[in-house]
Amino acid sequence: MFGDVAGAQRLLELNYALRNKYAHIFLQRDPTDQESQQLLQVADLLPLPGLTPDKNKLLLYRLIDFDADKFNFTASIKVFFMMADLRFVLPDEAGMCDGEVPIFDMAGYSLRHVARTVLSSLRVYMKFVQEAHPVRLKAIHVLNCPSYLDKVLTVVKPFIKSEVFKLIHFHLPNADTPYKHFPRDMLPEEYGGKAGTLADLKAKWTGLLIEKRNYLMNPDAWKIDKSKKSKAAVPEANRQSDSICHNLKTLEID
Repeated sequence: MFGDVAGAQRLLELNYALRNKYAHIFLQRDPTDQESQQLLQVADLLPLPGLTPDKNKLLLYRLIDFDADKFNFTASIKVFFMMADLRFVLPDEAGMCDGEVPIFDMAGYSLRHVARTVLSSLRVYMKFVQEAHPVRLKAIHVLNCPSYLDKVLTVVKPFIKSEVFKLIHFHLPNADTPYKHFPRDMLPEEYGGKAGTLADLKAKWTGLLIEKRNYLMNPDAWKIDKSKKSKAAVPEANRQSDSICHNLKTLEID
């Protein structure tokens, strides 16, 4: 979409349309509420310092507490988007990045976590990050893949576009294959890197969430001016969402 002004406009229109259509995820949020704070005790969602040699930004997502009963799927989606929106108002310490490379560590992720997936929230997450998120996704790395990965994919793959699925690299536990794609030094110390400790990185980003709380909770920053918005944006969002809902109804999960 680089250099495509019309495409960028469509993306932003869909971005705001989805935010307003799913206000319970994008607008009704507070990084200090019990739901968000509990999620931050269960999982890490951390942008990592620096850029890869290809000028991409690494982002690490992992569980801290493996107890599935403590994992709130929709809360994880809300915190994910708060963290993403937070980054839009912060100076980029490493300079302008060319794209993003999320890293999902599946260590501790069990079938009980899979069972707690809220499909309606998953649908919103997948649609937004694939069609309305103003970043360039360069690759996705999944670390410590379990033997039941196929069951996880049964749930999530119907929502992933084929061109996005081609970007995913799956890595076995304790494999060195991820470091063919990005320098290990860019990871936290607990992963053998030099990016600082997970605790220090977590403290930095949770502190920034609190610091920018008013911005994140300000509905005026995200609501659509109905007198100016394109009339095509919301119907298109509804049409595509209804199509996914139809496909969801026909999905069979073993």
